[in-house]
Parts: sequence; structure tokens; C-alpha cells
Amino acid sequence: MNWITVTWPMVAAACLTLGLIELRIGVGQRPRAPRFLFALSAFAVAAIAGLELALMRANTLAQWWPVMRGLDIAVGVMLVSLTAFIWVYFGTGNKWPARLVPCFYAFGLMFDYLPGKGMTYDLVTGFKTVETFGGATFNVAEGVPNPWNVLPYLAVLMLIVFVVDASVRLWRRGGRRRAAVIGGALVFFLMAAGGHSALVEMGIVQTPYLISWAYLAILLAMASELNTDVLAAAHLSHKLEESERRMELAGAAANLGMWTWDIARDSIWATNRARALLGVSESEPLAFARVLNASHLEDRGTVEYAIREAIATNAELDLEYRVPGPVGSVRWVALRGRADNRNGARMLGIVIDVSERKIAELQAAKDRADLRHMSRVSLLGQLSAAIAHQLNQPLTAILSNAEAAQKMLGRDKLDLVELREICRDIVTEDHRASQVIRRLGDLYKRGDTAMEPLDLNELVGETLDLARNELFTRNVTATAELASGLPIIEGGRVQLQQVLLNLILNATDAMSDAVIERRKLVIRTDMTAGNVQLYVADHGPGIARDDLKHLFDAFWTTKAGGMGMGLALCQSIVAAHHGSIAATNNADGGATFCVTLPIRQIA
Repeated sequence: MNWITVTWPMVAAACLTLGLIELRIGVGQRPRAPRFLFALSAFAVAAIAGLELALMRANTLAQWWPVMRGLDIAVGVMLVSLTAFIWVYFGTGNKWPARLVPCFYAFGLMFDYLPGKGMTYDLVTGFKTVETFGGATFNVAEGVPNPWNVLPYLAVLMLIVFVVDASVRLWRRGGRRRAAVIGGALVFFLMAAGGHSALVEMGIVQTPYLISWAYLAILLAMASELNTDVLAAAHLSHKLEESERRMELAGAAANLGMWTWDIARDSIWATNRARALLGVSESEPLAFARVLNASHLEDRGTVEYAIREAIATNAELDLEYRVPGPVGSVRWVALRGRADNRNGARMLGIVIDVSERKIAELQAAKDRADLRHMSRVSLLGQLSAAIAHQLNQPLTAILSNAEAAQKMLGRDKLDLVELREICRDIVTEDHRASQVIRRLGDLYKRGDTAMEPLDLNELVGETLDLARNELFTRNVTATAELASGLPIIEGGRVQLQQVLLNLILNATDAMSDAVIERRKLVIRTDMTAGNVQLYVADHGPGIARDDLKHLFDAFWTTKAGGMGMGLALCQSIVAAHHGSIAATNNADGGATFCVTLPIRQIA
């Protein structure tokens, strides 16, 4: 063992070590291409170091030739990978010298595969043993040089030109340190390794090839860059930790948590506040499935669909859902964020506790429903006499028919035809009474009915039938002008009937001081593109111009004993149906209320 057999393996080990480090960094960090290309060049030089050592031990053509061919291939891989490395690492440079590097070297490498030829020598005449310091010896091949051996050196020259040009451009763009350290080290390596190899092959110097030794300059330069990157990463990590602490403080002050979801890896980073709001502990790994499972069972389908849809369409995520808490409690959270595809597929966002607002909204909705119910009950109170009369008619008819049937049953000879007719009348009147009771029950029922397909013309007919006796008592003549072929709408039957009843009773009140001949109420339906209209027109005194702007305000009224809630409720009900309500004065006196509702959309 001597210094040659010790130092060349050490150089190879150094190349392999830095190559593996760069490869590992490239696997876990973007951009990957520069790391992979440099790792390839380092592995190629490690192979070159082993082949240089094998050449020093070869003393026959059979031993020397395959090693020399392998060395030529390894040098080609090194040159091409270094060219590509500078191209992507510097991000600049003249492309033509870069393209000529593999072209020139490939033409020279072809001689290794021609019979009786080689890239270095046309003919190997023998081997000479040379003794160097420390008594170490190595073998050197002798022969007739191949004149085409200039091609690989032209490739080296083109690489030098490319590296110098790329370094100058990078320097001008502000990357002075990288241009000086990496560009300078690479130019030094190419000049030192190329010049020394040329002197060896011309027989001017009697030493082994020192390509791998010259590469140590690049290793030192890349080690310096790696050290700079490590220090920069440590500094950045410190700044990120400081930023995260500030974000945590800001989030706690605003009662919100922040989160980032790496969609590709299904890994979620979240502040401690976000984890608490989402219902997960601070220490457990966080993935999408865990967040989904922490949500309320009834909301999971909605949560998953909303998040998947936001990712697919790159749209804003704005979602409110429930998270179960301890001892049966429930917390409402708002999840807001957006997909960000600039640095890989991920989603950024915040989570806020909206329990107080949500509870207030639910209570307000309940209060509004109770108020609508009270309004309906109040309306029915106004109609009580008319309703009693409307119920009394079928009940009286049933009683009369039942008494007639009872008398017929006392006769000796029954008239079955007449008896069947009486029974049919009883059934008809019973159905009529039950319909009145059903409608009253719906209006008295607490809560709002579900949305369903409705025929507005049919709703007008039912409501007029319910209010007919009240209109008769007030000497009001009601006329229905219903458009044929009116499209179906989507709505709550009871709520819309409440709106129409309110408008009808307001119209009758408005005409209470008018002469009987002018007490005419017109209810009309119509349609436009995408909407249907319901008009309620009276022939009263109309509405004062200053009063029109306050007409739908809560607790505003022109009636002496009114509460000012009827029209406000009508407006809220119509708005909940995605419609609108407006009032105008008629040219010939009186006012018209117009309710516009959207046509039912069939999915």
C-alpha cells in the first residue's frame, strides 16, 4: 500500500459523499434538476478515480483497453452532466457552445469502437513503469497519438466558453457569488484537468491522469455553496419560526386559526388555534380525513363536497359547519381558503369560531318564524267571523241532509235513488268542510312549511275562497284575472298564502271609506322571462309619495291600531323565495302591490 492506492480511493469517496448529499437534497427539495445533474457528475468522477487507479495498474493491452474505454465514457458523462448543470443552475448562457460539447465528444468517442483504433492512440506500442516519490510506481501507456483526439479537447474548450459566458451573464444579473465560486471552480477544473491530460497523452509529463484530483476544486466550491445554503436555510427556518409565532399571536387576537394543506402529500400544517377549532389535538398528525372525521356527522358530506369542489375549480372556499365538542356541545366554525397551484397543489386558509353569530342567526330565524306564525294567527283572527260562516254552510247542509235521510228511513217504502243523492251531498259538504279546516290548520301550524312546487293560480283561488266571506261582509267585489299556462314556482304554500292574505286584507282596509261601487279588488297573475308576477290592486285613496319609501319598514304603519309588521313580513317572506315586492299608485286611484317570484328550475 502506498500514497497512490490510498489517495485515489479517498478522492472517489469524497465525490460519492457529496454526490449522495446532493441527490438526497434533490429528492426532497425543489428545484431538483441542478441537484440531480451535479450528483451525476460527482458519481461519474468517482468512477473516473477508480478507472484512473486501474489504468495505473494495467501493464497489458488486454487490461488497459477496456479500462481506457470506460474512462472515456465516464469523462463524457461528466462533461455532459456539468454542461446541463450550469445550464439549469445558472439559468442562463449561450446555448450553442453547450450543444457542441456532447457533439464534439461523441464524434471523438466513436474511435473507441472502430477496429484497431482508440480515441487517445491509433496504436498502443507498450507500457512503461514510472517511479514517483515515496517509492510508489505506476504504469503509463505509450503509442501513436490519434490526430482526432483533438475532438474531446474541443468539447472541453466549448464547455469552458459556455461556463465563462454563463458566469458573466449571471454576474451581470446580480448572482456574483455563484458566478465567481462555481463558474471559477469549473473553469479551473476544466483547464487543469484538460491541460494535464493533454500533456500526459503527448508524453510531455510522466504522471497518472489527474482528472479526479482536479475535480476537488468543484467539490470545494459546491461544499461552500452547500454550507451557504445550510446557513441560509437555518436563517430562513428561524425567520419562519418567528413569523409563525407572530401569526399565532395575531390569530389568537383575532380568534382565528391558520392552516396550509399540501394536497399531494395529504399533510396539513395548522396553528394550535386552528387545531383547537377543528377538533384535533396539537400533537397528532393532521390529514384531510382526520379533519373530516372531526366534523359533525350530518355535515361531513357537505364539507367534503365543498372542499373537493374548491380544489377542482380553483375557487374560494367559504364553508360553515359544526364540530362536536365535549359533553354533547357543538361548535360552529367557518372554513375559508383557496387552492394555490404555484408551488405544487395546496390550499391555504383560515378557520374562525362563529358559534356566537350562528346561534344568534338561528335564534333570529326562530324569532322570525314565530313572528310569521303570530301574524298568521292575527290574520285568522280578523277572518274569524268569515271563517265561521264558511264552516257553517257545509255543516248546516250536512245536518239538513242527515235529518232528511233519517226521516226517509222511517218510511215504509224507501226511495233509494233519493237516499243515494242525499248521501252524495253529505260527502261533498263534508269534503268542503274538511278543506276549510285543513287550510286553517296549515295557517295555525307553528313553523314554516317546506318548499314545494306550487301553482300560483291555484294558490290565489284557495286564498280567495278562504277570504270570500270577509270580502262579502265588507262589500268588496274581488276579481281574479289569472294568466293561463302560468309556470310552476317553488315556494312554501303557507308563507305565500300569508303574503296574499295580508295584501288582500290591507286592500279591503284601504277601501273601507270608499263608496261601495268603488270597492273593487283585482288579483292578477302574469309572467315574464324567468319570473311570474302576482298583482293585488285596490281602488282606495292610494299611498302618499313620502310613505312609499317607508312602506316595508318594520314597525312603520299608517293604521291607527297597526303594528307595522305585516308588509315587513311580506317582504322577508318574498325575499326568502328569491323574489321581490313593490308598490305603486294607480293612475285612476288606489294602489297596486306586485310580487315577483322566480320560475321553478328543474335540475
